[in-house]
Amino acid sequence: MSLLNTANTQPATASSKKLLSSRNGRLGILMTIIVLLCTIGFLAFQQLSTSHAAYQQHKQWHAAPITNINGLKHISQVGSTANVLDFAGKQAMVDPNPYKIAIAPINLSPTLKAGDILVSNIGNEDKGMSLIKFAPVVGKGRVFNMPAANGVSGPSAMAFDGGKVLVANSTGNNVLILNANGSIFQTLKSPLFNGPWGITVGQSNKDMNKIVTFFTSNKFDGKILRVDIKKQERGKPVQFKVTQIGQFGLRDKISKIELRWLPELRVGHNTWKDVLLAVDPSTNRIAAYPFSSKLQVSVKSQTIFKGGPLNNPGGMTINPLNGDALVVNLNNNNLVEINLQKGTVVGVKQIDPTMVDAQGNNSALFGVAAVKDQQGNLKIYFTNDNTNSLNVLTK
Repeated sequence: MSLLNTANTQPATASSKKLLSSRNGRLGILMTIIVLLCTIGFLAFQQLSTSHAAYQQHKQWHAAPITNINGLKHISQVGSTANVLDFAGKQAMVDPNPYKIAIAPINLSPTLKAGDILVSNIGNEDKGMSLIKFAPVVGKGRVFNMPAANGVSGPSAMAFDGGKVLVANSTGNNVLILNANGSIFQTLKSPLFNGPWGITVGQSNKDMNKIVTFFTSNKFDGKILRVDIKKQERGKPVQFKVTQIGQFGLRDKISKIELRWLPELRVGHNTWKDVLLAVDPSTNRIAAYPFSSKLQVSVKSQTIFKGGPLNNPGGMTINPLNGDALVVNLNNNNLVEINLQKGTVVGVKQIDPTMVDAQGNNSALFGVAAVKDQQGNLKIYFTNDNTNSLNVLTK
């Protein structure tokens, strides 16, 4: 009995110690491997998660730009055309009712920068006397034309030409040429003018000291006119010639014809050069005059698109991303996009929900202009005559 107890209490032999140490070593190695595999797996998962997030961000950064009105959803106000400042920065008294828009293409003066927006206040009875300048951000507008008696009366469309601003002065029955600081340079008068309404420059003009050929339309007789600059010396009044190149019908005794000039336009399988585009309210159509700078007589226009959804179209501009026509309707306050090459409707968007009556009351949309934003998306400015405001439609 004592021998048995003695055997059980003897210390482990060297062989037993070696076996135990070997087992512990293998267990340690196994645990080390498991820890390493877990660490590698965790790091791989982290890297995968980071890569996935970066991929999602990459997808967001490189989302396809919105190029037509169907992807634009948000309307916001840039500023009021009634609540504006004068040259001294004080509250100005103006007769609002905003109509047309023009955007400065480059820096033209210390106070007129590239991207600045001019809006014409035609006035309650077409006797407004102010052009309002807005920066392309939310804020108060300022009166652009100098307060001296310069003959601004019922201003409609505007266009930039050779460092100057051309104004279709409908009630004044002339075309005003303003300097980039808002002062008057010259007043153009002609027996052919009869309520100038639309206005557009007839060619690309990189010379800031010269005015080039431009076009205007008459509100009261539907004539389409070209004004050729015959002679111009620096700082001196220009000499000019006015030629009628087209004739539209009237709608309710007037015709508010908007104009845009393009160096080239593809229509179907044909490519036209030197094209004057015009909206014809009397027949709800978009018309064109190819080779417009060479026409010496009044000719018949070419119809590009006619009928609904155009409904007394009032304002038109060109989509800078795809060349489509963007048109605003006076009878239902809709914005319409037309593919000019195919003659098809791209989209229709209601901009102001106010119902327009049979007399045209509550017509809100007269001016429209389009640019490309910093992300490459379409961005559309428009005037709202119901709210006396300049607004912007964005994605």
